[in-house]
Amino acid sequence: MNNKYTKDFVLLGAIIIGCSIAARFMAKGETLAEYNESRSVVSDASSTSVSVTADAFDASSSTSASITAGAADTSSSDSASVNSDSSVSFYTSESNYASDIVTYADGFSYGSLPLNIIDKITGVSYVENDNISIDDLRYCSLLYNDFEGNTQHGELICNKSIAQDIVEIFYELYSSGYQIESVKLIDEYNGDDTASMEANNTSCFNYRVVDGTKKLSKHAYGLAIDLNPFYNPYITYNKDGTTNVSPEGSRIYEDRSSAFPYKIDENDLACKLFKAHGFRWGGDWNSVKDYQHFEKK
Repeated sequence: MNNKYTKDFVLLGAIIIGCSIAARFMAKGETLAEYNESRSVVSDASSTSVSVTADAFDASSSTSASITAGAADTSSSDSASVNSDSSVSFYTSESNYASDIVTYADGFSYGSLPLNIIDKITGVSYVENDNISIDDLRYCSLLYNDFEGNTQHGELICNKSIAQDIVEIFYELYSSGYQIESVKLIDEYNGDDTASMEANNTSCFNYRVVDGTKKLSKHAYGLAIDLNPFYNPYITYNKDGTTNVSPEGSRIYEDRSSAFPYKIDENDLACKLFKAHGFRWGGDWNSVKDYQHFEKK
């Protein structure tokens, strides 16, 4: 019985040793602990590799997306900027703005006559002559308060020698709330001074003679301005004691001792400002009275 068990144990031991040798051979000479350790390292390495690959992919994707988006944004931005600049350039070109504009304050500037303005006035308020050229004139852009107190944009053409005076005076008038009904180029009235006065339009340049004479007006040189003319008429005196009032509808404003709105007298702000800038006022004249008129030599 003992011999039988001994043989069984020997056989079992042989089987165990054989299995151990076979397992070691299959594990390429590694022990089970060594095999497990090596698999753990491979697993970690594999995990790291996957992680790195994923991170690299994400980074690449993100960078690629970022670059693409950035390129698109830059391209879009550049395109918008170019389009915008082209648009500005286009409209500036179409509007024919002068390149020598002098800005006195927001809304108040002057410069050489833009091409579209030259086209507008040629043959109307301006004709070819030997006394004044287009280059002697300046286009003034300004703001004013209308009779309702609303801000309006106005435009005047004047001699280049008084352009700075004009924008300074009108800036002070505007800032003080002084009211003017209309400030348009006389070309809006086909160069007709009477029509402009009847519309109570304030204007400056108009190549014309003094009414009733052959003498060139200071307006022909852009050196005179008529302000709120309907309320401040031009009055001449006849030998028989009668008067001529222009525009005719303004006769009710001939009597300057009366009080009425928009009357220009020596205490009027506009009168004070124009005189301070070296202008003469037609209301100070003796042989005629031109209450709307300010001129400078």
